[in-house]
Amino acid sequence: MKILFFILGLSITSINLSAQVRDSTFQYVEIEAGATIPVGNLKNTMNIAPNIGLWLRQPYAEKSIWACGFSFNFPKKTTFQYIKDEYETETKSFSGVIGFRLDKKYTLNKAKNIDLIWSSVLGYGMYLFDDVRARAEYETWSKSKKDKEDKPVFIKPFSTIHVAQGLQLQIQDFGLQARYNYAPYEAFSDIIDNRFGAHSVTVGLFYRQ
Repeated sequence: MKILFFILGLSITSINLSAQVRDSTFQYVEIEAGATIPVGNLKNTMNIAPNIGLWLRQPYAEKSIWACGFSFNFPKKTTFQYIKDEYETETKSFSGVIGFRLDKKYTLNKAKNIDLIWSSVLGYGMYLFDDVRARAEYETWSKSKKDKEDKPVFIKPFSTIHVAQGLQLQIQDFGLQARYNYAPYEAFSDIIDNRFGAHSVTVGLFYRQ
């Protein structure tokens, strides 16, 4: 969660900087909508899920744009088993990334209203689940311990590093996009292994303003 707050803080800073140097000809806000398609083992955990995203953009160089924001998915709940304990639980209907994106823009026509953009994303990836092991441990607490300490949070994220590469075709303010995502959810968890899955592709539309 500290990583999440840090990235959000940087996002707010970026918004303030954008406001100070705003150029009326540049499109600072990008909204995306589409679907995220699981690939490989992730197909056993996640269905094809609706996707939405918001990116705040800032010019960096002549053909480079920095952006910060998020891209969230809303998959169906799916059951899975812990790898070292005999617990079965379920994922929750929320996953995605919060982070940064670097765009490289290539103009395709003389009117300069059709662009091809190569995007690289780096951020904090998460997939929510219900930690039933923590629930079971909480039930073993003594009454005095329960009275003294706050009740734990049982809906937790599988937290990981999220990296992605994508292509966008923009015509004026609208466009099409496809992005490959890699989020190794098992990397920082003792609950799941690589059978949970890590690969997906996000496709859809975007609008810039």
